[in-house]
Formats: sequence, C-alpha cells, structure tokens
Amino acid sequence: MKLILLLLFVLCTLIFKSESNVRLKTNEDWRAMERAKSMVSMWAKKIGAKLQQLSKKMTREDEVEKSFVILEDKLVQEDAADLIHDVAYDIETMMKQKEEAVHNIADYMEFIHYHRNDTPLFENGTYEYFNADNLTSTDYTPEALDDLHSIILNNECHWKCEQPSKSDLTNNKFANPKRRLKLFAPRDNEEGRECNCKHLPEKERPRRTYESLPLKDDSRFGTKVNLDISIAKLALNVYEREQDVLEGLRWSEALDLVFKENYKNDHTLTWQYFASPKGFMRHYPAVQWEDENYKKTYDFRTRTWYTEAFTSPKDIIILVDRSGSIIGTRRALSDQIVNQILDTLNDNDFVNIYTFANFTEPLVKCFNDTLFQANEENLRLLRQAIPVYEEMFAADLTIGISKAFDILENFRRTQTSANCNQAIMVIHEGLDYDYDKEIYANRNWKKNFPVRIFTYQLGQDTTDARELEWIACSNMGYWGNITDMGDIREKMLQYLNVMSRPINLKADKNRTFIWSYLHVDLADRRLSNWLWKKFEGIRQRDVFLDYIKRGIFRQNLMLTSEKHMLLKEEYTYQTYLSYQRDNSAYDYMTTVSLPVFARRPHEYQLLGVAGIDVPLSLFKQLIPYERLGVNGYAFIVTNNGYILTHPDHHTEFQYILKPTFNRVDILEVEILNDDKEPRMFGDSVVKFRKKLVNQESSVNVTLKVKYALNDNKRLMFAHRHYYFAAIGPFTLCVVLPHKYGFDIVNKTLLERPSVKSSASSLASSYWKVHPDWIYCKKCVGDTPEDKVRSAFSLNENSSLLTSLLYDMEATKWFDEYGGSDPVEEQFVIDYQVHKVFLATYSGLTRWRNFEDINNIREEDEDSFEKRNNRAIDEDWYRRAVELNFGDESMFIYSVPWETSGYENNTMITSTKAIFVENGDLKSPVAVVGLQFNHREMYEWYNDITTQCKETRCKITCKHKDLNCYILDNNAYIVLSDEPEYIGRYIGDIRPDILSDLIDDKIFIPTRMFDYQAICQKIPPKKEPEAVRIRKRKEKMAAKKPKARAVKSSAAPTVVKIMNHFWALKDWLVTTFYLLFNVVTGQEDEIYNSTKEEYINFAKLIIEKTVPTPCDQERWLFNLNTSAKFPFSQFVEGTKFQCSWPYVIDKIPNTNLLFLATNDGEEACKGRFTNIYSNEPKEVIYNTSLPCYIATMNNYTRRMYMDCHNRNKKEDHLNQESRYYCGHTWC
Repeated sequence: MKLILLLLFVLCTLIFKSESNVRLKTNEDWRAMERAKSMVSMWAKKIGAKLQQLSKKMTREDEVEKSFVILEDKLVQEDAADLIHDVAYDIETMMKQKEEAVHNIADYMEFIHYHRNDTPLFENGTYEYFNADNLTSTDYTPEALDDLHSIILNNECHWKCEQPSKSDLTNNKFANPKRRLKLFAPRDNEEGRECNCKHLPEKERPRRTYESLPLKDDSRFGTKVNLDISIAKLALNVYEREQDVLEGLRWSEALDLVFKENYKNDHTLTWQYFASPKGFMRHYPAVQWEDENYKKTYDFRTRTWYTEAFTSPKDIIILVDRSGSIIGTRRALSDQIVNQILDTLNDNDFVNIYTFANFTEPLVKCFNDTLFQANEENLRLLRQAIPVYEEMFAADLTIGISKAFDILENFRRTQTSANCNQAIMVIHEGLDYDYDKEIYANRNWKKNFPVRIFTYQLGQDTTDARELEWIACSNMGYWGNITDMGDIREKMLQYLNVMSRPINLKADKNRTFIWSYLHVDLADRRLSNWLWKKFEGIRQRDVFLDYIKRGIFRQNLMLTSEKHMLLKEEYTYQTYLSYQRDNSAYDYMTTVSLPVFARRPHEYQLLGVAGIDVPLSLFKQLIPYERLGVNGYAFIVTNNGYILTHPDHHTEFQYILKPTFNRVDILEVEILNDDKEPRMFGDSVVKFRKKLVNQESSVNVTLKVKYALNDNKRLMFAHRHYYFAAIGPFTLCVVLPHKYGFDIVNKTLLERPSVKSSASSLASSYWKVHPDWIYCKKCVGDTPEDKVRSAFSLNENSSLLTSLLYDMEATKWFDEYGGSDPVEEQFVIDYQVHKVFLATYSGLTRWRNFEDINNIREEDEDSFEKRNNRAIDEDWYRRAVELNFGDESMFIYSVPWETSGYENNTMITSTKAIFVENGDLKSPVAVVGLQFNHREMYEWYNDITTQCKETRCKITCKHKDLNCYILDNNAYIVLSDEPEYIGRYIGDIRPDILSDLIDDKIFIPTRMFDYQAICQKIPPKKEPEAVRIRKRKEKMAAKKPKARAVKSSAAPTVVKIMNHFWALKDWLVTTFYLLFNVVTGQEDEIYNSTKEEYINFAKLIIEKTVPTPCDQERWLFNLNTSAKFPFSQFVEGTKFQCSWPYVIDKIPNTNLLFLATNDGEEACKGRFTNIYSNEPKEVIYNTSLPCYIATMNNYTRRMYMDCHNRNKKEDHLNQESRYYCGHTWC
C-alpha cells in the first residue's frame, strides 16, 4: 500500500511539473512575441518617419500641390455620352476619307480597263516597267530625276489625250470628263508641262531606264519612296514577262494619277494599291522590295484584305485523300495544297478538313461534324496536324463527299457559320474506281447548287482527270491537275476567281467597303514560326561554337590567325538578330479594300482589288487620351469581337510577333473580378461583348474587373464604365474608372502662358512629352519635344497644347533643383538620391538627376526618362493614382524585380499622386517621385533594427532567432537581411509565412489569368516514312482490304531513302566534330575519339520548339486594407507546434510592411503549407486550347459584308466552255 501511494505521489509530481513547464514555456513564448511586436512597431515607425521625411522633401510635394491648386475652380464632370460621340465622329470621318480614296482607285481602274486598247502597243512583250524586285539603283540624283520626270511627262500626255472623249460607263464618277480633267490639273498648272495631243512623243521603253528609280527617305512611310510614280510588285511564282501580266501593267499605269491625287488630298494616306488575280500589284508610292525572304515571298492574293474583298464569306470543307499510295511527292503536294488553301481564309470564313480512304475522319479529332472559324489559332492547329496523319487503305471519294454534304447542309439550316458561299475542296489522286454520281444530283443540283466543288488531281492519268473535271464542272467549281510544287499557288487560287464571279455579275450594286482585321505590313501568317526557327538556329550555333572554344582552351591550343572565326565576338548570322531587336516596332494596321468590277460584256470575274493601308496609329491619334485620363482608355473591336486596338493587347514576345496576335477576343482582356475557373466568363461581360459586336445602342455598361501591371506581377481592381459606338464595321468603346474618371480639368478655362514665359520653359532640356499624343497635327520634328517647340513657334492652339504649356509654367521651378536648398543637398548625399521626377495629366514628364554628386551614371538610351516618358500611361503613375485615391498621405515604394542588394546601383523608386478637389469633384493631376540608392537604405535599416527600447537588446533583426523583411503591398521583398532576396516574392523565400499571412487575412490572394500567353511547345512529330510504310504493310497483310496496291517501285525506293535518314543526322554531327579537329590542327587524332565526341555533340542539340498560344494562371496578392496592425497570431505552443510564426506591422505613410519571422522555435521552420506560386503556370484543359475555345467560347459574331454566292448568269458558262472550270486540253 505504501508503495502504491509513493508511486501516485511521484506521478502527480511529474504531471504538475510538466504542466508548470508548459505554462512557463507558454508564458515565455508570449513574452517573446510581445517583445518582438513592440520592437517591430518601433522599427516600422522609425523607418516610416525617415522615408516620409526624405520623400516629402525631395519631391517637393507641397510645392507641387500649390502649383496645381488653381485648377480646383476648373474641375467639371465629363459628359461620357458627348465624349464617345466626339471620338466616334472623328474616327469615322477619318475612315470615310480612306474609303473615298479607295473608291477613287476602284472607279478609275474600272474606267481605264473598260476603255483599254486591246491591241498590244508593245509587240512581242517589249513593254518595260519598274519592278520593285529588280531595281539595280535607287540613287536620288538629278540625272535620275530628269529621266524619271521625262517618263512621267510622256505617259501623262498619252493618258490625257486618249481619255477626254470617253464617257460611257454608268455608276462611275470618272465617266464625267470634268472629273477626269481634275486628275491632270497639277501638271497643267506647271509651265513647260503642256501636252500637244497632235504630236505625242513616242513611248520608247528601253530596259535600262526602268532598272533605276530615285528613292528618298520619307518618315511618313518609314523607308525610301518615290511619290511621283507607282511600282509593280509580282507574286514570286508569276513570270514577269507573261503577256497577260504585261498588258495588265500597261493599261493600269494611268492609275498613278489617282494615287497622287489621293495623296495630295490626304497626307495621312500610306500605301495605296491595285492587286490583280493575274499576280501583279501596282503599288504607290514606289518602293524597292526588301531582300528578306518572307518579304520576297509576299503574295497579296492570300492576304485578308484581298480575299475578303474578292469573295464573299465562305464555308469550306477540304477532303484529303489518305489512301496508301499518297506517299512521297504526292503526299508533299497534298500537304502543300491544303496549306495554300488555308492561307486564303480569314476570320469571316469557316472551315474543316477531313481525310478519306474507305472511311472518313476529321484531321483534328475534336472538330468532328462541324465547321469552325478560320481564325489564325484554328488554322495553326490544322497546319500542325497536316503532316501527322497516316496513309492507309484505298480511297472512296463518295464517303468523303457524303460527309461534307451533311455538314454543309446542317450549317445552312442553322445559319451559324459564314452563311453565304459553301464549297468542297477535293484533293485526290484519281478516280479509277466506281463512285456514286447520283449523290451530286440529289444533294446539290436539285437544290440549285448551294455547294461548289473544286477538285485537285495529284496524278496524271487522263481518265482520272476527266472524272475529277466532270465533278468540278458539273458543280460550279474548278479542276486543277497539280504535279509540281510550282503549280500549286496559281491553280489553287483559281477557286477565288470562280467565287468572285457572282460579285462581278452584280456590278450594278453598291459595294461594301471591307475593313480587314489587325495585321502587320507584309508579314506572313507563319512569320512567328519562321523567326523562332531562325532564333533557335542562332542559339544552337552559339552552343556548338562555345563548346569548340572551350575544347581549344582545355587543350591549350593556339589559333594562328587573329581573324580566326573562333576569335570573333560577333558573327554575320547575328546581324539579323540584332536588327530584329533594334527594329521590333511592327507596322500594325488594318486595310480598307473594294472589289474592282470588270464592266465589259462577257467578263465574268473581278479585275482585282483596290486597297489602302490604314495604320492603327491614325486611329490612336484621334483618341483624346487626355480627356480619358489616367486608367481611362479606349479600344476598338472587329465584327468578330477581336481586338483591333486595346492598351492591354500584348502582340509580341521576345521581339517576335505572337502567332495569334490578331485573334485576341475582348473577353480575354476585360477580365471580371470573380472567382470563376479559366474561360468560364461571367454573364455580365458576355452580354457586354454581345452588345459591342452587334453595335447595340446602350447608355452605359458597368463592370468590376481585375487587371495586371508591371509585367503581370501586380494586380489591381477597378469598377469601370463602358460607353460604345459604331465606327463602320468596328465598334469603339471608351472606358472610364468609376472613382475619378468623370472629374476632369476643363482645359478651355486655362489661360495660355505668355510667349516669354513659355519660351523659357521650352528652352529647358529636362522634360519630355507623351510620344503618342498629338499636341499639333501639322507640326514636324525629329522628336515629340521638337514638335511641341514647333507648335509654339507657329502659335498653334489646342486644348492639349494649352494644358501642357500651363503645366510647364506651373512647374518651371522644377529646373531649380540642386544648389538652392542645403537640406536637399544633404539628403542627396546621405541617401544617395539619384533622381527626382514629376509627371502631369497633360503628358509632361520632368526630371532632375544627381549623378555628379553620387558618381552613379546610367546609359542615356536606358535612362529612366527615356523608358518612362508616357506620363499617365506608365504603370507607376497608374498605380500611384489608384492607391493614393483612398490614402493621400502614402508614398508608394518599389524595387526592380529579382535584383541584388549587393549591387551599388540598385534604386528604390518612390511615387505619390497629387489630386485637386472641389466639393465632390476630385481629379488626379500629377505624380511626383524620386529614386534613391537601395544600399543606403539598407545601411540605415540595419542601424534602426539593431536598436531597442531596453538598455540591453535581447532580440534584434541581427539575432539568429529573428529574420526581418520589408514587404510592399503586393508581397514583394523591398528590403531584407539577405540582400539577394531583393525584388523577390516572399512566397518563394518563405511559403510557410505567406500561407500564414493569407490565413490571417493580411494578404488577399487572387488567381489571375493571362489569355495571351505563349508557351514553347514541342510540335507533333510524324513517324519516319519507312516506319509508317512497314506498319501499313503489316495492317494490310493482316486485314487484306480491297485496296489499290502501293506501286512496287515507289515504296522500296522511299524505304531505302528513309532507312538512311537517321544515319544522315549522325553523319552531320560527326562532320561537325571532324571540322573542329581540322580547325585545331589535330587531323591525326580525328578517329581516336569520334564516338565520344559524337555523344558530347549530341547532348548539345537543343530541343526544337514552336511558340504556341496558351493560357496561363498565377497567384497575385494584395494587402488587405482593413487588416489591423501590428499583428501576430499566438497559439499555446507545444514541442510540435509553432506558437507565433511572425509579427507584422504597417510602416506609416507607405505601402510597406515590416515583417519579422520567428526562427527560434524548431516547429516554426519547415512547416507544411499551401503553395501559392506567382510564377505563370499553363492552364491545362481536357482538350487543345483551340478546340476548347471553338466549342466552349464560341460567342456572338456579326457579318457586315454582302453575300454574293450565286448568279443565274453563271449557269451557262461551263456548258458553253469547260475553260471556265479548268479544262485546258483538246
């Protein structure tokens, strides 16, 4: 019994002691947390005070406010309805001017073609002309000018004397002689340029005269041009001496008169042209075509502005023969034909591709039993799948035709596609088998030919040709026999000529102006892939050369020549890369075009297309950005809901055009602030899109959205108002932020500063203006600042210019920085202040540097003011206004991303917005800022965080148990005990702490989507032909289908070639290694280690990728503005639980937080936590992205073009002569 009592006593003692220890530990942890909280609050206040003192003094915030206080009485509310009306009117007026100009080209082309002389003036093809590809000299010399003016004078005299009596052409403005005489007015007014119609000069055409053309640099066109004449550009595979081409160029010469008249009437016009289906284009002004490959191969007949004007919208199904004999050359021809057809399609067309043998299936499996929009994203998916499908079995065209008829009939009934032309394109080896002819009668003839059928024969058998020709001719189509790559383009394009007939046969009807979707001047659709391959090739070469160099150095070899290729720092192949980086500004534009009618009797197809390029810059110049204000903007969408221009439209990556830059839907940019999954767009924004596309009248649409700044690293939220109006086929939308977007300064109430005062302000060098804003429409100058000075000297007057001059006058004291205030001078030294700057709502940016004091210099081209001259459009300006609107006492601090605190030139940037108020009106008018050295802040941060309230500091940021960070309001590290963490996301360093901060609602996480991202993906690979042939033979042997056998001579040959294909790769790598040994003089050792070196080189081969559009998501974070500080979450700790992981406090008057983490407890380190990565991650759907978009995001479209798909006058053509459907033999 005593023993039991003793045991109980010991047990109770142990329990009591354990509980006492827990209480002691808990009390100790609590005191440690409270001590840390107290210290953090003290440090935060001291740091805040220093930052506030520095920023207020150096930015002269109070003085800036005084400079703009007079604007309080000039605040008014913007009338958004008037704003959208004014902007829409200005843009539509500009568009109508361009339409009138292109109408002139089309009408005059019809007139001169109608009255052309059919008798060749130059026998045996002796006609000569200026060819953009064949110029040997472009020197702008007096002799060259004299020769050119002689040619022009000669031509114009002939044109003037031959035309006056001709006037019989209805619905054509140039049938009026008075209108035609206006074309010659400029020359008639010049002395010595009169024409004697009785003694016209001979039209001599010596070839040498047309090989040189004087060209002169013109900034309006960005290249050398000649404004006195047009030039011919021929498609690559069109013979330049073809008689039809020569005659077309001859009678179209007189078009120069209209080109020059158009340009005289409107100097904002850029390229004007007439494009003929025969393969020539007359282009004004004259220019020499560049030698770059993708520009040399430019064929206007596949460009959207041409195809949309030349044909009505179309539904197309391509049927591709996949039978076992379509191998080698025939497979290559087939693939290329499909690619060429796809090149002619555009956003208003619909398409699908089916392969057929003794069965049929879609080329892309998710596109089954449907048609989908022929936008660039979908076309890319098709192109990638073309080389991958496998040939098998025998062909049965009837199966494919039946499937195509079913799909087209369904879409005629539902009217959910192009709802106009329908066509089937058959690519087939031949019809040497029985097929069902009745299907054409039952499915097409009896229904009045809703579908045209075009057939492309890959073989040369005449019996097959007759059958395929019959199918085409009896179904209002065209037949082509293609046996050579050079034949494909011209024969394929015949289908456009056929589809143009109904348009031409309705020449008495008014034409609809066609405005193309967004494109880049001369850029091919596959430019992105082409450039990417070029860049990857450069990268691969650099890898190999670097390996060779290191091999030479390892073996201590000497290169005997100082000019040896391995000693070069740059190679010729890098020239293109440098050029692309330095000239990455692509010419974005839309094109307005019109079909040109052939008006003579028995002319059935269009003459061609007249077009004028309209740069997007012309649209942007008419948008009054200063009225929209900061975080206000305007955008334009097409009839398909795709963006023409939008400030958040990102068209390039790594200096390369994104592959689908012109297929960005407005839903992919205006992203609702909701918690929906990717591409599950909310009803409110979908309804908004529908109103936009359908151009519905609406007073106002409001949306709550989220958007990213700073390269998608910061997230902002906004409540926006949307106002929109129709501008031709496009829709213009103006967007204003709810909080401050309607309160503006009435610029008409501003007094223009005196001439003397303005002249003094303009004389300064430390200012810039927004490069995209138009302060003076007629002023010229090398820089925007020069244009402002020119406007001032010319006494130009505009509200924006007045506002700018007012801001310059109000802030002229900014030039007085340095030397006048000893306190400022001391701050510059103590904090190593590098720069102060000021930007205003009128687009003005001022700055002052303190480089001389701190011995810190930056390259002029990379200077802050060069990179940040867009005032209210800069991210730091937009962010400051948004954050300061609710807290005007706060300065906003930031550091460069992922920089190093060890670098002495890392700068901290501080900004703050300045507002003016009058009652309920409050408008941002400026943002002030400064940059100071990060290293200096680190020094005094260390001084502060080693201080404490007690005599002996038990814990500071230097203590091993405490780690300290200064975070900004988006969870990025501005300062840390570890300098390498600067600019990094706290979740990368301490994911456990970030998780705590989120759980405690200090930071609010938001998932943000980027629907314009690019992923570098490995393209689908086709099996080697030898492997596919072997597999096909095995299947045929197993199933013994009734199929046409593979020709015995072809397959073995291909097998032999493909068996050596992989050996070819080995040979190339080995040869590269042998070259290395020859270069280094080790010929005798060549064969000793070939295998080892081959392995080494093989490892260096980079994985080839394709830039592919994708969706990405990332987590971004914002400070919870309702959180209470200082904050720390305490729990009664155990051995296995962290009692207090962190303490955090707000640094007063900043966007910064002071975070101290508890690393003294083992349980506080290495805890399991949710991972919130802010690195972009691809969103993976259950199908490919184009398939997902086509099926899940297939939203409203609006057709604005006329539909011309049939004309009764066509019916007799193929009956009278099969020439009209492709017959070319007797």
